Amino acid sequence: MSLIRPANYTLKWSDEFTTSGSPGIAWTYDEGAPLLGGSVWGNSERQLYTRDSANVFVSNGELTIQPIAGVPENSPTRNPTLLATSARIKTDTSSYYSALNGTPYGFYEIRAKVPCVGGAWPAVWMMGQNGEWPARGEIDIMEWFGRYFANDINQVQSGVHTANNFGANSRYQKANVSGMCSSYHNFQMHWSAQEILIGVDGVPTFSYKKPVGAGQADWPFDQPAHLILNVAVGGNLGGDVNPPDIPSMTLKVDYVKVWQAP
Repeated sequence: MSLIRPANYTLKWSDEFTTSGSPGIAWTYDEGAPLLGGSVWGNSERQLYTRDSANVFVSNGELTIQPIAGVPENSPTRNPTLLATSARIKTDTSSYYSALNGTPYGFYEIRAKVPCVGGAWPAVWMMGQNGEWPARGEIDIMEWFGRYFANDINQVQSGVHTANNFGANSRYQKANVSGMCSSYHNFQMHWSAQEILIGVDGVPTFSYKKPVGAGQADWPFDQPAHLILNVAVGGNLGGDVNPPDIPSMTLKVDYVKVWQAP
């Protein structure tokens, strides 16, 4: 398998962000207190996710996720204290799963410009449709960690999490990408029944092959899954936040496309 999209694959789902305003019905939102500290998704992050038009919007043919310093007065109280609002959107909709015929296999491409700022944690990733984490399966197509990459910005990380491979046992790989932060890049994944291959601009950077005789705990990657786009602020992987840097934590997405075999 390669990161050259097979010629016989057909485009099954896409968003090229041609309509200005909110992301629209193709996307749903993760937001609010259930995702904050103390939950499995907390990671000591310091943003409040919202659906506010200032945090997530479409304009000039692209999607923007924009962290903003400060939080609403009625925000949940937590430790560490919140510093910013941001957004986390996903394709967890019946129309998305239907467009992909109830299978996740295919070729995915997300063209985006990533913010490389200390304190930021932008990500393009996927989660299995059903079940609890990590048994449902997580695929990280692109992550950039302010805590670890701020002094060597041309890095990216990709990986997977399963019931047998999470935390210290997660399967992941880091790679260097020229101009990671100054240009748009095509973050790609070719997903089959036997392998998940991820890369940037046609260059493979991570592969996870289905182990021989694997069960659900090692390969939960046969069920449908949805895409997630977000920018976290601070936390275990975002790192220390300099509040004046928050306006620079902007994720721009030109398009999201999924092709599948006929």
